[in-house]
Amino acid sequence: MFQTAMLRGLAVAALLAPGLARAESAQDLAWCKGDGTPTLEQQIGGCTASIEAKSGEARTRALSYFRRAGAYLQQQVYDKAIGDFSDGLALDAGNASAYYGRAIAYEAKKDADRAIADYDSAIERDPRNVKALSNRAAIYVDQRAYERALEDNNRVIDIEPDQAAGYLARGLTYARRGDFEYALRDFDKAIVLDAKSAIALFNRGRVYFSKGEIDRAIADYGAAIDIGPTHASAFESRGFAYLSQGQIDKAIADYDEAVKLDAKRATALYGRGTAKLKKGDASGAEDIAAAKKIKPDIASVFEQSGVK
Repeated sequence: MFQTAMLRGLAVAALLAPGLARAESAQDLAWCKGDGTPTLEQQIGGCTASIEAKSGEARTRALSYFRRAGAYLQQQVYDKAIGDFSDGLALDAGNASAYYGRAIAYEAKKDADRAIADYDSAIERDPRNVKALSNRAAIYVDQRAYERALEDNNRVIDIEPDQAAGYLARGLTYARRGDFEYALRDFDKAIVLDAKSAIALFNRGRVYFSKGEIDRAIADYGAAIDIGPTHASAFESRGFAYLSQGQIDKAIADYDEAVKLDAKRATALYGRGTAKLKKGDASGAEDIAAAKKIKPDIASVFEQSGVK
């Protein structure tokens, strides 16, 4: 009995003593690396075992933190991801991918300043990191720091001049800044490089609409829908374009599709309600009421566009 009690005591002591964590198994290592298509929980468990074992060189230990952080990132557990990226970077401060990963987590938490700082660090260590440059540019656009955004957009295009994504991103920056001719030039180039880019066609359509070229906008929205018919935005935008032309039945049909894809889309509900009322269908009031419940100031969106 004394021996049994002593063994139990030693087992408890081993669990409590920080320096006596169990060694990781071959399975732990494989799961942590992502070998054998583990679940995220299995990968986290494998990396946790590797981290607790405290074996290997600093960079090897850092990889376990980074891999677990990546799994947390996929689970959208952003604070844990940030903690692991930080612990890993304490062991390997030169890992550009880790700064990039932590930046994504900060961005998901709406912490733009920290996200930019980490994208800066990633780019400093890997100047050709297109993803970091693109993501930083997108934040700059949201902050209306258009010149900084364009600098990053230009760097991406210099690195990958034959990729549509760079021209698309720069086109979006120009569009947000109101430089429609430059935006159209970049969207045209993106479509030349990737004729199946629904997002480039959709955004070119939005620019045409802003310029008052409604027929060209409708054509681009239609092309985008033909490529990717599961996007509510394209149906809604084409519906709005038809509504602005007084093509009520076509507008209602497109708004119907947009609402089928996204039943809580306030702008589509309001647009459909407006179109129905113009046709003399009193049920349009129900759509407008539903839209106002979702977005109380929705009427102002349509009033600003001149469609009432």
